[in-house]
Amino acid sequence: MDLRNSSNAASLAVECRAALPHEYLLVADLRGEMAREMGSDFDAMASDWAAKFSAYFAGKHAGGNAQVFLAFEGETPVGCAIVSILEHYRRYVFGTELAYVNAVYVRSAYRRRGVASRLMQLAIAWSRERGCKGVRLRASEDGRFLYERLGFYAGREMELDL
Repeated sequence: MDLRNSSNAASLAVECRAALPHEYLLVADLRGEMAREMGSDFDAMASDWAAKFSAYFAGKHAGGNAQVFLAFEGETPVGCAIVSILEHYRRYVFGTELAYVNAVYVRSAYRRRGVASRLMQLAIAWSRERGCKGVRLRASEDGRFLYERLGFYAGREMELDL
């Protein structure tokens, strides 16, 4: 799916596409920026996290269970989104595929230009192509409006930190 022909003229310079495995370190850099914005320092938690992150998603991609999407302005990565097939018992028992989206991030200078929406549309299309019956994600307060506009609704998922 090529979304370069967006009606938003300001976003025409940004290309959104599937990342290649050798570009996963670019995604790790963006994910690290996202974590710092949210108050975490992945580098302080594990110095090799970026290499492990890249290897993890490269392995999931090689198995057909994940896709990473990148947004570029020229050669510069400005955003990312990751979608993967959830591993759960319903997949095994009933063949029910569900996708999970995470690490949706756009650098601040490129926000409100439709980049995250285009990345999400690619992730949703990828999920549909694989026969997924749904897509899940955890939304930040800033992201809720985008996800609701795309048809997501608040569900029953809750979390407990231990």
